[in-house]
Amino acid sequence: MPPVKAVPFWRALATAAGAVTVAALGLGFWRLLEGAQAEAANWVMAAGGMGLVVFSTVQLHRDAQREKDRLSAARAKLKPAAWLARRMCEDALIQSDGESMGDWLLRWHTSDLLYIGKSKAPEHPLSVLQQLMRETVTLAAEAGEPDVTAADTAFDAFIAAANIINDLKARNAEQGREKDYYKELYDAAMSASRKAVQHLATAARALQALAPRGPEEPLVPVNPKFRDER
Repeated sequence: MPPVKAVPFWRALATAAGAVTVAALGLGFWRLLEGAQAEAANWVMAAGGMGLVVFSTVQLHRDAQREKDRLSAARAKLKPAAWLARRMCEDALIQSDGESMGDWLLRWHTSDLLYIGKSKAPEHPLSVLQQLMRETVTLAAEAGEPDVTAADTAFDAFIAAANIINDLKARNAEQGREKDYYKELYDAAMSASRKAVQHLATAARALQALAPRGPEEPLVPVNPKFRDER
């Protein structure tokens, strides 16, 4: 025999209240026929009260179901943006393990010189991640807590990393020659780059709550190091 499904509490409550309502109306009609109008009125009023219980129970259940469906839809829209953002952050960690610091930093900014004469250069990877983070925060606001907290944590960590990366790029441009820049400020740049990687790792961990990792995804190094990191 198939298992017997349990009756939901709201449906049992509404059914019980409905039965009491019908019984109260029946008693009220019976007392009216007997000429006890005052008592009949009391029973009708009681039936009306129980009818409100039935209506409220069903309405509350419908509201709760609508809210559940809304949250499911919001999280379904949120997951793709959060997944892409998490993968970009994790790729940054993977790339920082074995690459030189200079190569890692250059990945974040596509040189416009490579696309002279072409219609349009692609967006910088840092700008792409920024857009994904903004979309994640916006969609998380529709999903509510705790998704908002996870998205805010990831966004704050990304901003910290982006500020470091942009600052290093600006310093490099001021120096004019990359080799001279890395030679003079090697230790400071290395420390700052590692902090940027750590912030991206924090963002990736926060985004896992919104878009969990799958078994087929590449492993992320626990303690990545640049090839030239001391």
